[in-house]
Amino acid sequence: MDFFKRYGAIGPSQQQSPSETIQRLADRVETSTLLEDKKAAVLGLKGLSREYRKETGEAALLPLLKLLKEDNDDQNLLKAILETLITLCTRDSPRGETPNVGAATSDVASQFSQTILDDGDDVISTMLELLGDADFYVRYNTVQLLGTLHLHSGEELQKRVLVSPMGVGRLVDLLSDQRDIIRNEGIQLLIAMTETNADIQKIVAFENAFDRLLGIVDEEGGVRGNIVVQDCLQLLHNLLNYNVSNQNFFRETSGVQRLPNLLITDPSQTAAGRNGLPDADADDEIEWTVQHARNMLVVLDVIRMLIQPGNTNTVSNQTAMQQCGTIPPLLQLALAYEAPSSVRSQALYAIGDIIRSHEANQNLFQRILITTAPEGDAESDAKPIPEPAIVIVIRLAVGKRPQGVAVNEYYIVRAAAAHLVQAYVGGNPDAQLALAATLTPPGDAGSASEPETHQSAGSLIVSVLLDWRETGSEDVWRVWYASMLLSTILRDHIECKEQALKITIGDIAQGEEPFPLLNELMSQARQAAQSESDARLSLAIFTLVCVWLVDFPRGVSTLLDESSNVAFLVEQINGSSGVNALVQGAAAFLFGLVYQFDLEPETPMSRENLYPILSKRVGADQLLIRVQRLRDSKEFQYAVGLASGTHSNAYGGIPIEVYFDNVFTDVFKKHYEGFRVAVRLGPGEAMANPNYAYLQGGMAGYAGSVGSNSAPGTPSLAGAASISRAASPAATLTTSTSAPGATSVYGPHPTEHMVAQSEFDALNDKLADQSSQIEALKHELEAAKSGSKIDLNDTSEQLAQEREMRARAEAESVTYAAEVNVLRQELSNMQTQSLEATLADDSTGAVKLTELESQLSELKIKSEQDSSNWNTLRDELQKKLANAEKQVVKAAAAGRNTNKKKEQQQATAIESLKRDLKAKDDEISKLNLLVEELNEKVKAVDGVEELKEKIAGLEKEQEDLLVYLADQDQQSKEYRDMLRKHGEDIPLSDDDDE
Repeated sequence: MDFFKRYGAIGPSQQQSPSETIQRLADRVETSTLLEDKKAAVLGLKGLSREYRKETGEAALLPLLKLLKEDNDDQNLLKAILETLITLCTRDSPRGETPNVGAATSDVASQFSQTILDDGDDVISTMLELLGDADFYVRYNTVQLLGTLHLHSGEELQKRVLVSPMGVGRLVDLLSDQRDIIRNEGIQLLIAMTETNADIQKIVAFENAFDRLLGIVDEEGGVRGNIVVQDCLQLLHNLLNYNVSNQNFFRETSGVQRLPNLLITDPSQTAAGRNGLPDADADDEIEWTVQHARNMLVVLDVIRMLIQPGNTNTVSNQTAMQQCGTIPPLLQLALAYEAPSSVRSQALYAIGDIIRSHEANQNLFQRILITTAPEGDAESDAKPIPEPAIVIVIRLAVGKRPQGVAVNEYYIVRAAAAHLVQAYVGGNPDAQLALAATLTPPGDAGSASEPETHQSAGSLIVSVLLDWRETGSEDVWRVWYASMLLSTILRDHIECKEQALKITIGDIAQGEEPFPLLNELMSQARQAAQSESDARLSLAIFTLVCVWLVDFPRGVSTLLDESSNVAFLVEQINGSSGVNALVQGAAAFLFGLVYQFDLEPETPMSRENLYPILSKRVGADQLLIRVQRLRDSKEFQYAVGLASGTHSNAYGGIPIEVYFDNVFTDVFKKHYEGFRVAVRLGPGEAMANPNYAYLQGGMAGYAGSVGSNSAPGTPSLAGAASISRAASPAATLTTSTSAPGATSVYGPHPTEHMVAQSEFDALNDKLADQSSQIEALKHELEAAKSGSKIDLNDTSEQLAQEREMRARAEAESVTYAAEVNVLRQELSNMQTQSLEATLADDSTGAVKLTELESQLSELKIKSEQDSSNWNTLRDELQKKLANAEKQVVKAAAAGRNTNKKKEQQQATAIESLKRDLKAKDDEISKLNLLVEELNEKVKAVDGVEELKEKIAGLEKEQEDLLVYLADQDQQSKEYRDMLRKHGEDIPLSDDDDE
């Protein structure tokens, strides 16, 4: 109460309310002339604003803003004004209520913030200028006020900052402030403003923010630093996120080269071991704090963001990261067993992103060797064993879980390691073949009883799959990821499938019968189904076998060697109780693939034998329903929506929907439509169906050999069916009777296409030669015409010679034109044959081809009729012109002694007729060009409707041409009338009306 008496009391017995006091103080702020009075009033408002925010803001906000813009020389006054504005705009309740209880107060703060942003004199520009003030409190409170305003209306504040000439520059200057509190507040403000605004991101980046941020990170101790390091890295992430220009600038200013240093967890540690390669047996364990892990995760997120798929800069950034040595420290981090699983998994994901679809980086990763200490006595003199990095990574994916690490926590490491293997193998058939070569059965060099460190990559995968009882009970994901990795190795690579098919289980020396690995896996699936274990075990084996057998008839034949496999699949499909629906669907899909690709000539169970089982014991409809239910299941759809190898998040936890891997889902989507058609066709119908070879992916009549011209791992197209062209327009399908192993292509043979192309080129060359000869003759004709000056005093013999020369040249031109038409006809025939061959692959191509040929025939007949009519009209016109010219010559000879003016008029008329003749020759040339354009248009026709439209256009052009000829006849008639008017005796022709 003493406060109110001091600032507002009129008399000793009177007392003012808080609202009256606030209003009087606001008036003093606005009207006082003395600086001390203004300062005292502002301090009074500052004290009252904490408890009476609404009243203070309504009465004093505008005077305070006016004072801030006009009297900003006194630092103490500025400090008081800024602190008052911060109090008015802060969301927190002044009375200590929770945010929900103080919702009305928050609305008041938002209202006051909007009033500041809507200020007509742009108080934001004044605040940005105050950022350059040297006083600590002025600068600190200004940054805090801008941050508070951004919380309420960030987009509006960003617009105001962008229109200010030095606005963004002043904010970036905060990063260089030596006072840590101001610098840290500036980082927080920039993080908020660069989160979504690309324009501010670009300006901040070009204000040298990258160097400043990385400098702060180094000053604060690198990734082992405090939360300030995390804030700097987060701001760096914001500047690069979805901003291609900033990513280019970051790479060009050597920012990528500084990233490997951020991955080093110990300042005394080198980024790599011997020869730049990581050392996996380092004894110095590093204590990982929560903040250290957060900082490292942001760094890894920045690296992955620069090389995310689909980015235009991905390849350049991948190359830059490889050149600056980013992979070794990432491997060191991924193999640091003391590091959190989230950090290790993100490091593995980052390596996979760096080498994905990048041949040079894949080759580099292939050459990396990691030195591990030998097992046994630590004091042993045995030398460390260097192993390929890919072997270590596969061991992370399918090996034993470290002691003390939970299954759920280590799952994300397995998922990341599998992602890295897929990135290494993807688009790299040589890597697939190299890994397939390491597949060895138990009992050889890769025995399951041996320690994991003594096994090759392939033998470890096989051992885990065959020893699923032990590995599955410990960690079902070992078996699941082993199946996924083997599917990755075998996918779309026939040689790898052949290599895996050679693996047999059983020692002949001990009297055991060799058993193919494929059938052993089916036996393991049978045991897993009988033991009622986790459904993922059965699914892992079924999906692996599906990927193995697709486009691989020899593998189907091997599976059918064991008759119990078919019975087991039928049992799984027809099971009504106790069978998982997903397992039923996978078994149904596998059985359908067996029937679809049972194409080996010497198969133990032919398609004729399988068809009764499919149609009667299982039923094609029931089979498709099982597969459809699998396709529509949420587990399958979840796997389809995931990226390659990404089955976890960065911070742990197993998604309950994970049952299928991306390799199986890709194969399923690719072959699903062909699968549906194949299971509904009988064994005889399959080979006669023109779509079957296409649905088989070119595998109809597969002979089991790889073509010499194929890419590695690509099966050759076999000779079960080929298309032959008969004399009729319709296509007929014939079945090849060649011996097994012979190869022919479904559709026109590539050699035939090559011959047609050579003939096509020869015709084009011949046509070009004929056209050049025609042009030369036309030039000769024009030279003859221009060189012959008609002189009425010359004899009629000279004129006759000129006419004879012209007639001879025109006759030769007509002859060459006829040859050109013949060549065009041949060219059209070649184009028609090419079009027929293209349409032959379609099941409805015969009908379309017949209609198309009919349209082409009609078009050619019309074109020939048009050409014939034009030639007739042209001949008649030339005859009429010749007659007219003779009459002119006769008149000229009879009237040599007439007046000079009449002779000039006659000469002019003759020259006009000659020009008309030349113009008509030009029209003939244009008509030839139109015919050529017509041929080009016919060649580009894709369908009957388009042909109809073009035929209509040609008919319109023909009508225009006939109209033009009629006009020419009328002009010829007018010329004859003109000659008659000059007194010449011109006989009447058939075209004259009189």
